[in-house]
Formats: sequence, C-alpha cells, structure tokens
Amino acid sequence: MKKTTWLLSIVICGLLALGGAGCKKKDTASSGSPQTLQQGMTKLRAALINAAPDVQSNLYSGVDRGIRYGQYPEALAAMDRIASNPGLNEQQKKLVNEVTELLKQAAEKQQGAAAPAQ
Repeated sequence: MKKTTWLLSIVICGLLALGGAGCKKKDTASSGSPQTLQQGMTKLRAALINAAPDVQSNLYSGVDRGIRYGQYPEALAAMDRIASNPGLNEQQKKLVNEVTELLKQAAEKQQGAAAPAQ
C-alpha cells in the first residue's frame, strides 16, 4: 500500500511539473495581438470564459455561428453587443476590438471574392 501511494505521489508531481512547463510555454506563445481570426477567437473565448451570460451567448451564438457560416455582418453585430457590455475589463475590450478588426478584414475578403470580375 505504501509503495502505491508513493508511486502515485511521484506521478502526480511529475504531471504537475509538466503542466506548469506547458502553461509557461503557452503563455509566452500567446502574448501579443492575434494575427488570424482563428487565433483571435481562441484568445477571446479564453478571455471571456467567466464573462456575463449575455456576453457568452453573443460570443457562441452570435460570433462563432456567424464565422462558421460566413455570416460576417451577424458576427460583427454580436461583437458590437459584446463590446458594449459594461462588465468587460480593459484587456477584454482591447481583445474584442482586435477580433472585430479581424472580422472586418474577413468580411471584406468575402465581399471581394463574391464580387464579379470585370
């Protein structure tokens, strides 16, 4: 019984050590502004994980759904509703603005691709 407890303790310590190293690496890799819409949405989901229910609803039902189906105006409208929430902190507001800009770029690309060549 003592051997099992001791072995389990070593395994848990090892996992904690690896988890800490993984988190540190992830933090340094995730610093800075997102370069793609996918990166931006990943960061935004993480930043708004504990946000108010209306923010969560707009994020998942509005923004994610709009992006998934190429409905960028709907996604942008949902981002505006998120941005107007008074419960956001400065970091969240900054990230919302960055992702909004990435969404606008994606919408422009979509419109450019849909326009007939002349």
